[in-house]
Amino acid sequence: MDDATYPLVWVKQLFGQKHWLVTLTAQASALALGLDDEDIADCVMNCLTEAHFYKTMPAEKRSGLMQDVYRITYQGRRIYLKLQVSKENWVVVVSFKEE
Repeated sequence: MDDATYPLVWVKQLFGQKHWLVTLTAQASALALGLDDEDIADCVMNCLTEAHFYKTMPAEKRSGLMQDVYRITYQGRRIYLKLQVSKENWVVVVSFKEE
């Protein structure tokens, strides 16, 4: 698939409304890089663009949902970022790890 499932403008809008959460796995990966939830929010809100989109894929644990994958350089590190929007319109940061 060539396009993201979730328009980035909508994802950022949900982030701005504080409708986002980070999985424990993504949080642990970010912490291992010396980054926290505020850094994840900064990366998504202020750095992420459509040009960073890599692919979309089916969610492994949530049947019927898709996950959009982005590759971005953030604070000097190449980051693999996977986002999913729940049926309740919450952005879930599934992965935030160094590639």
